[in-house]
Amino acid sequence: YYDTLYAINNNLVSADRDFYQALVGASQHRELSGEAPVKPEGNSDTDFSAQMKEKLNDFEENKSQVIDKVKDAADIASKFDVLYNQLKSGSGYTFSQLVNLFISGYDEWAALYDVGNGRVDWTSFNDKFSTLRDYIDEMQEITEEFAVIEEEEISKSINNQVMAISIVFGLLVISLFTFEVFVIRYIRKNLQNTTNNIDKLAGGDLTVDFPEDETLSLDEIGRIMKSSKVLSHKLDEVMRASNNMAGKVKASGTELADSATQASSASDQVTNAISEIAKGAVAQAESIKSASANTENIGSNIETIVGNVKEMDTVATDMKNACDDAMESLGKLIKQSTEVTSSVKAIGDTINSTNDSAKKISEFTQAITDISTQTNLLSLNASIEAARAGDAGRGFAVVADEIRQLADQSKESADKIKDIVAELLADSASSVSVLEKLNESFSAQTGQLESTKTDMERMSENVVSVQDTSFSISKRVTSLEEAKKELTNIVNELSTISQENAAFTEETNASMEELNSTFTTITDSAVKLQGLANEMKDTISYFKV
Repeated sequence: YYDTLYAINNNLVSADRDFYQALVGASQHRELSGEAPVKPEGNSDTDFSAQMKEKLNDFEENKSQVIDKVKDAADIASKFDVLYNQLKSGSGYTFSQLVNLFISGYDEWAALYDVGNGRVDWTSFNDKFSTLRDYIDEMQEITEEFAVIEEEEISKSINNQVMAISIVFGLLVISLFTFEVFVIRYIRKNLQNTTNNIDKLAGGDLTVDFPEDETLSLDEIGRIMKSSKVLSHKLDEVMRASNNMAGKVKASGTELADSATQASSASDQVTNAISEIAKGAVAQAESIKSASANTENIGSNIETIVGNVKEMDTVATDMKNACDDAMESLGKLIKQSTEVTSSVKAIGDTINSTNDSAKKISEFTQAITDISTQTNLLSLNASIEAARAGDAGRGFAVVADEIRQLADQSKESADKIKDIVAELLADSASSVSVLEKLNESFSAQTGQLESTKTDMERMSENVVSVQDTSFSISKRVTSLEEAKKELTNIVNELSTISQENAAFTEETNASMEELNSTFTTITDSAVKLQGLANEMKDTISYFKV
């Protein structure tokens, strides 16, 4: 628009300037070639002729430029029908009419100052110049009027376009607002569902129902929902496994406590039996001492010997009965020792099983720690995605932070369980060490019992020998001295055996006291194991599976 107007006006202005320059050149040439020309002082005739020729050339050049510029302006203006054919000047002419009038008048004007043909009509030349110049002015007037009209049309078009754009923009804003409301409701609904599910997870409820993966969206909310679903399933698996392990640990602790109680009861029975054996050994030593005193008096009174022999026979019978009772008690003691050994072995197996269970719990706690680490990564990714979403992702960032806090809490619980399991493993290792010592004590006790049994068998044999000797004494009074010596030897042997039995019973009693102390330690460990199992079960009970 502006380039077109500039080109038309520039050509018209240039044409008007050149037209005036042509008039000036013609006027100066006329002055130099008039009837009484005025020659500048100091100029020769040659210089004067050159000046006349120069002025004539100026006239001719400017004259030809005028018509060219007007035609150029007309060529540009002809492209606009309103400018060229519709708008009129104050004299009632259109642009095209003015161009035609100017071109036709131009030829007439140029012919009025034709030096070559000798035709010069200066008055008509000036009058025609004024008329033609008015045509140029009227062309400029029409161009300026066209400029005003076009400007109004362009402004009107621009306003219409602005109005249309405003309407389109308003409709677009309304559409975007409607779409945004729909999206916000959709996001809010999904966020609400996700928040409710995560709140239930935070409250320990692992029975939350999540939608199928195929129905989840591919945006950040869908990813958060999917990650929450994976976290829920993993926590459910871990909590179920941990709950089962806690039950098994508690059952193992109960079995261990029961076994320790039974073993302690059996140990008390063994201790009582050993005490009875010790009392029998003391009574046996006193009887042997009495027999020795009686043997010393055999040589002084044979009648007394006979009576004493009968009494000794009776004592020998009692000793035989006591030896049989002692043998029976020893048999029971050996059987109980075997049962206690089996119980200790069962306790060892139970402790090993507990050890294995504790290791499995440690593996599961490690799995919980790994899941917590992965959840932290997922919550970090969710926070990054929420940050990319801008204001709309603030809710995502809050949810991601809550997931991270839940993951940290899970990790802290897993660390506590790991510490408990480590303490449980340490207690189990201590129990295993105690059981090893207990097995060594039982092995030693078994050897001692076998040795005592052998001694009791020998004692029984000696008692039989005493009975035979007493019978021989009663038949062979003449062999009393030899019988006395033999009896003295036998009594000495019995005294030695009774002392050994007393020593063995003391050692056995000491071993049983150590065994009782070991059983007490096992019972305490079992109670502690039950307490740890209950504590772990209470911790896991926070989650509902």
